Amino acid sequence: MVHWTGENSSVILILTKYYHADMGKVLESSLWRSSDFGTSYTKLTLQPGVTTVIDNFYICPTNKRKVVLVSSSLSDRDQSLFLSTDEGATFQKQLVPFSVETLIFHPKEEDKVLAYSKESTLYVSSDLGKRWTLLRERVTKDHVFWAVSGVDTDPDLVHMETQDLGGGFRYVTCRIHNCSDKTLTALFPGHIDHSSLTVQDDYIFFKATATNRTKYYVSYRRNEFVPMKLPKYALPQDLQIISTDESQVFVAVQEWHQTDTYNLYQSDTRGVHYSLVLEDVRSSRQAEDSVLIDILEVRGVKGVFLANQKTNGKVVTLITYNKGRDWDRLRPPSTDMNGKPTNCEPPDCHLHLHLRWADNPYVSGTVHTKDTAPGLIMGAGGRVSRKLSNHGTAQGVNTWPTVGTRYVLLCGKMDRWMDGWMAN
Repeated sequence: MVHWTGENSSVILILTKYYHADMGKVLESSLWRSSDFGTSYTKLTLQPGVTTVIDNFYICPTNKRKVVLVSSSLSDRDQSLFLSTDEGATFQKQLVPFSVETLIFHPKEEDKVLAYSKESTLYVSSDLGKRWTLLRERVTKDHVFWAVSGVDTDPDLVHMETQDLGGGFRYVTCRIHNCSDKTLTALFPGHIDHSSLTVQDDYIFFKATATNRTKYYVSYRRNEFVPMKLPKYALPQDLQIISTDESQVFVAVQEWHQTDTYNLYQSDTRGVHYSLVLEDVRSSRQAEDSVLIDILEVRGVKGVFLANQKTNGKVVTLITYNKGRDWDRLRPPSTDMNGKPTNCEPPDCHLHLHLRWADNPYVSGTVHTKDTAPGLIMGAGGRVSRKLSNHGTAQGVNTWPTVGTRYVLLCGKMDRWMDGWMAN
């Protein structure tokens, strides 16, 4: 795990861990710090003479000098946090009376943190983890959200999915300084499906199943919840939120006849009515029954997405510059890193990228984009060919070697791809 503390900083933190699969836990870890942009590293010792295992670490998004380590020790009964306000140069140890599963920093206020425990309990701290207050029990993991600036009127509001005493799940909100059964607000009268709550930008989403019929609901700018309306021919068995940028919702829907693909739909401003923009985007079922859809939103440029479309067992990479209204294949680079021609010319040959994942473990996946580098895309494991097979390999002519990792860059007006190389 690598973290760069900020664009105006020379500090890089690297956490290495030895995970024992049979025991299901981390047995050893080391934290390394560089203050010269990675030229040299120093191994940090948090507790001399004590074996300390660092399970995870977090950097405050609004003040990246503030770092929180979540650790466990063979000699400590309770879990510990190590707090830093100087980019990891020094740390202060703080015991916590619960087992931390994950931390969620406030998006605007640097010292406010939510902690989700391994006992499904939510805690809050207003002083960067020095003191904690119980907020709520029986909370669903990964379905807790801070207030959204400019949409929620109270910055101390927390949205969460909780389980009631009858075993059903509900969407509730409360303020961090006054959260009790009497002050909880339920903005939807009925139960919702487990692990379905999402709060993102102007929108809140969840699904609710009654009498074997599932409905997907949306609220725009905290107005009443209404059912999301897909075209009549669409019979969804699953729905995933892809993007909520520019007051418009982009969703991926797996319909009744699909097994390893999803269709993409685009909404009106309120997120209620949807129209089809792309069919058959490939997907993969991951650990813990989660789904990974092979579509990537390009950061730094609004409305640009890359998607891998699977038809007849073959995969083709497509790009849109207008949020799905038009899709095109990628223009291949004309020469390779050595200046030799690729002999790949449209319409018979294009560039294809592994976006979110690759079936072949020896083929690199993922494409990298940054808000601070608009128009620049770094793609790993690309191929110039007619298409990709479903197993991540290229079909056709002029495929790149499988040794090492290929990188391609998309620059300027995003119509020029260049070939690069980085050996494994």
